[in-house]
Amino acid sequence: MANNYRELFKSPGFIRVVTTQLLARFPFGMMSLGLVMHIQHVYNSYAIAGFALGAETIGAAISGPLLGRRMGVVGVRKVVLPFSILSAIAIFGIAFITINPLITIALSASVGLTSPPIQSAARTVYPTLVKKKLLSSVYALDATSQELIWVIGPVLATVLAAQINTAMPVILMGALQIVGAWLFVANKEVANIKIPKSNRKIGGVLKNKVVFANLILGLLLIGSFSGVEVGTVAVLGKNVAGPVIALFSVGSIIGGLLLGNRNKGKWALTRFLSLICLGYLLVFINPTDPIWMSVAWFIAGLGIAPVLGTLGAIIGVTVKTADAPEAYGWVGTGQLMGYSAGAALAGIAIDTVSPTASLLIAIVFGLGATLVAVMSLGITPDLGKQPTDTQSLPIIEE
Repeated sequence: MANNYRELFKSPGFIRVVTTQLLARFPFGMMSLGLVMHIQHVYNSYAIAGFALGAETIGAAISGPLLGRRMGVVGVRKVVLPFSILSAIAIFGIAFITINPLITIALSASVGLTSPPIQSAARTVYPTLVKKKLLSSVYALDATSQELIWVIGPVLATVLAAQINTAMPVILMGALQIVGAWLFVANKEVANIKIPKSNRKIGGVLKNKVVFANLILGLLLIGSFSGVEVGTVAVLGKNVAGPVIALFSVGSIIGGLLLGNRNKGKWALTRFLSLICLGYLLVFINPTDPIWMSVAWFIAGLGIAPVLGTLGAIIGVTVKTADAPEAYGWVGTGQLMGYSAGAALAGIAIDTVSPTASLLIAIVFGLGATLVAVMSLGITPDLGKQPTDTQSLPIIEE
């Protein structure tokens, strides 16, 4: 596996594309916490902050497949850069226009609706940069690096809000959105790629059973994260929950590096999901002890990046290049829907049963994802054997 990663880093342009797309996506790691802290501070209302974050989430869920598909019509640069600027303008509006909560909620929705499809673009470009045999390693590394966003982003947002003011992390989000997107599309590998125009109607890619299964798996997996995060805060309190949840992401980073490339065979996805569920179940041995919960979440985290990397690779090797951006967009939409649904159910569990009951959401969603993976074995590709559809794109063969 180490040899694969070394070979990846030697691929021309790969490091540039990976690092710039990571910078372009970094604002999303700050967004949830940054928006909630600022809007709650301005209006002294968590309800308004919640509505605003919900509006942003709905907007992003709508825009993902639409903007992903648009890249096949006008090109990556003409979608990513303009919409990054539009989204950043809306972000700046949230930071500086604080006269009415309805305006703030509308601006939040605009942030989501204009959210640039960085991940869809990057994952469509990856097959043009490396040899086919390295694609699994590419998506594993992509999923692993993504965890850095979720570890560093919330911490940075909290520090800036505490040391300067709550508007500062929001302003930084907008600035990074523009700078990151500009650097990403400035890569010749991104600027010059020609994505074939899809012949399907919008949503037609969901007729592909692999894409639909991927969407459901992502919905359930990300929904389980809500149970972890909301449940940890409810059980341990805000001050203790942060470091405990961080170990969830630390486990994911380590799992991605150690296990991310071990995704050969139809059962790989089920094995990784079973590892996540094991961690979820272990937490109930002593759910109120922060040290034991940290251990359980770390174990669960070991499977996260490998699962996300495998899901990305499955799309990459089975979906035509013309349909890939929209497919990734729909998968992102499913993940957003899953997180929102999981958070809502966890909140209901806390209010109607107990804080510990919210942890059951993680288990139910995690086991659901594992069941779907087992049911999908008949259509799940073996990443060690499947060729990549490279329709109209220059791919390095060997």
